[in-house]
Amino acid sequence: MLRRIVAAAASVLMLASCGLADGGADGPTEITYWSWVSGSQEIVDRFNATHDDIQVNFEQIPAGTSGGYSKMFNAVRAGRAPDVATVEYPQMPGFVTQNVIQPITRYGVADLADQYPQWAWSQAALGDEVYGLPKDVAPTVLFYRSDLFDEYGLEPPATWDEYRATAERLKELDPDAAITTFSTADAGLVSSLAWQAGAHWFDTSTGTWNLDTDDEATRRMTEYWDGMIEDGLVNAEPTYAEKHINDLNAGTSLTLLAAPWSAANLSRFVPDLAGKWGVVPLPTWDGQPRAGNYGGSVMTLPVGSPHPDEAMEFARWVSTSPDAVAAAATMSTAFPANLGLADAWGEATEAAMPYVQGMDLTAVAREAALSIDPSWEWGPDMTNGFQRLNDRTGATVGSPGGLTAALRRWHDDMLDQMRQRGYEVTG
Repeated sequence: MLRRIVAAAASVLMLASCGLADGGADGPTEITYWSWVSGSQEIVDRFNATHDDIQVNFEQIPAGTSGGYSKMFNAVRAGRAPDVATVEYPQMPGFVTQNVIQPITRYGVADLADQYPQWAWSQAALGDEVYGLPKDVAPTVLFYRSDLFDEYGLEPPATWDEYRATAERLKELDPDAAITTFSTADAGLVSSLAWQAGAHWFDTSTGTWNLDTDDEATRRMTEYWDGMIEDGLVNAEPTYAEKHINDLNAGTSLTLLAAPWSAANLSRFVPDLAGKWGVVPLPTWDGQPRAGNYGGSVMTLPVGSPHPDEAMEFARWVSTSPDAVAAAATMSTAFPANLGLADAWGEATEAAMPYVQGMDLTAVAREAALSIDPSWEWGPDMTNGFQRLNDRTGATVGSPGGLTAALRRWHDDMLDQMRQRGYEVTG
């Protein structure tokens, strides 16, 4: 994957990648960690309390698409890179091709590959090099109001056809209720639903880029949701905005297209609904288990990392230690990419957040993570790409055929952008 495209990036001189440590006789080596992911400070505190030779200074930066990625790019370009930083899966190819993060294969990380879902490792290992250690993943699942499903005599749907039938039955029982709220501007959700449907927006198997967001799988997904919205079965509005929160509390939006991290949002925005939620696999198109991915991050080594050896020791610990999972669980419900930590995550999460007790979230999330198609690829600049997709969906979702039209227009946007940047692309 991306072998020819990233080959040049992999051979770039890693500025100061072998910098001298600050430790030795004068004390532990101090490294800097940049992230915006909830629970990062708690992870750092736990690491520092259990390690004497390395101490981590955590710097919270804005969320990646809200300025954090620009800060990372600028720091690397100016020779002031942090030692280690988190990057989301969609942004990995762009960070590689623009020489912002460096390969970590030489640190012997290949022995960890079988600890993660195949798709997560594939997205962190571009071409012949590994560029990061998966930290957390976000397999799509369905949260549903179990109390109201029982009241209405409804069953959690296994397929999207069943989901629509459930929505129609709900509308008969309560004309004011909708089966869910579909966000009008959430590129991560739209891409995860396309991924689940079997789409492949980007393909580099020929050694050049191919772009296709008007394929059969994508159209099936977009036309489905356009129909649900047009028939009044689904609300189309920003999620977690005031209207959505009111709908959740009132029981007029009964399910949430989500990932494990969404449990923390529910706990925060609708705390009075504790004990009233269940979670099941996301409905599928053919009844066979299949999820998409809706978030997650990777521990990366920026080009110019002053202390790469110590940074990698910290990154490996974050990605493989039950202590790291337990520390993060006090602030976040992000699911660990390392599936060997799933049970530890479940225990720590239920202890820290009683809101999720009784949901069986661990088992549902683990199975969903294993069902994700590993052949999905991302484009070379998804920071800009997601912004453009949000602009397109925000302008049209809710109008007839709005989601389908948004994806077609976004295809043209991305094609123009990639060609302007000098990529050889077909589509």
